Amino acid sequence: MIVAVLLIALVLRLIKLNQSLWLDEAINVNVAQALNFKRLVTDYAIGDFHPPFFHIVLKSWMLFFGSSEIAVRIPSVIFGVATVYLIFLIGRKLYERKTALIAATLLATSPLHIYYSQEARMYSLATFFTALSVYFFISIIEKDRIAYWFGFIISTALMMYVDYLPYFMIPVYIIFLALFRKKVRKTPIHSFIPAFILIIILVSPWFLFLPKQLNTGLSAAAASPGWANVVGSAQFKNLLLAPVKFTIGRISNDNNLTYVLLFTPVGLYVLLLFTLSLFRISVTRFFLWLWLFIPVVGAFVVAFFVPVFAYFRFIFVLPALYLIWASAINTINYHKLSRFLLIIALIINLASSSIYFINPKFQRENWRAATAYIRQESDNDSIVIFESANTFAPFDYYNRSGIKAAGGLNSFSAKENDVKQNVQVLTQDVSHVFLFQYLSGITDPQGLLFQELTRNNFKNIQTKNFEGVGFVYEFTR
Repeated sequence: MIVAVLLIALVLRLIKLNQSLWLDEAINVNVAQALNFKRLVTDYAIGDFHPPFFHIVLKSWMLFFGSSEIAVRIPSVIFGVATVYLIFLIGRKLYERKTALIAATLLATSPLHIYYSQEARMYSLATFFTALSVYFFISIIEKDRIAYWFGFIISTALMMYVDYLPYFMIPVYIIFLALFRKKVRKTPIHSFIPAFILIIILVSPWFLFLPKQLNTGLSAAAASPGWANVVGSAQFKNLLLAPVKFTIGRISNDNNLTYVLLFTPVGLYVLLLFTLSLFRISVTRFFLWLWLFIPVVGAFVVAFFVPVFAYFRFIFVLPALYLIWASAINTINYHKLSRFLLIIALIINLASSSIYFINPKFQRENWRAATAYIRQESDNDSIVIFESANTFAPFDYYNRSGIKAAGGLNSFSAKENDVKQNVQVLTQDVSHVFLFQYLSGITDPQGLLFQELTRNNFKNIQTKNFEGVGFVYEFTR
């Protein structure tokens, strides 16, 4: 059965794997191609605001398998499927085989986990190492073995080299041990102290770079408050949105009222599952609740100072969510009711995943089509201008023919005098301009670049809209 579940997980993560790279993916791929391993750690990771391990994994993979859309996403697929197996192992330790299989099936079909198992970013890798760390932690609680300690220390350190929000797992472990220090008797609680010290020692080389990285991130957020909201500010609506996205993935509706009405029955079902799961609570199973809630609440508090609160950064808590769901589904010794609850959960997962697969609106930014359009319509007298200080990475990735391109701004925010000078310089010897609207709501909300091109006798002759990328304006004079 678990082999069948893993095959299903693999197939679902291969569907639509060949989507266009979006901004963050393309940045990772372009940089991994351009920089050596040393500069990936010492230079690029500082501005990326993530630890460097994923970049090292990606570059190593690309050296053997290339940089196509499918190739760069396969590592995330592999770690995503591996996490499905880990949730089965954790479930088998905490419950019984049936509950473990249900949890693995739910994660295998999870719309949010599928999406980020298809992305050339660090989230799938972070979830894998978090689940591996949890597996060894629970194993230590059950039986004190040196192999479990070794696995716990190494997997936790690697988790901390992949992403920052999984750092909240350290408080999860500490709080659990503090709450149940008298009930967890098979393993001496004080043995965890040297383990945590060893983990800190292993991660300490990266801590030397952390202050500079933090300063870079805070400076960027201060320079562009709009960008801070995009990457994850501490807004109550973001906190409410997290459980919705955990359940139905990235699908949404432009009408908020319709969105709420559609999710309400699903929300009631999820509430029922959480209630039923309380009937199977125990000391070790309570750990799942800490795993699910402490990182979310902790990150929300931190987001008042550093913008980190976005639902997609919490993929690493999904195994806890589905283990709680599985325990609820298998609570009552009535086969028909358990099967009914499982079918509803699978309908939610598969319906949400199917909408993602079918509707391009919920897929990644279509830079491939946008760049193909530019390549088809451009000539030697053309230039592509972006609402930023530089060109965007996805365009660079797909711009194989080397069409002339440049950023139209000098910083995060458009300034009228800078825009005026830039347009004059960039269009001095051209009569054909393509202007990408992408991120203009953050960098140029007044539309200064568009206005300045019009003042310079450029006429907007055509406008194309590409999913996720937005409008591309074509000008001639």
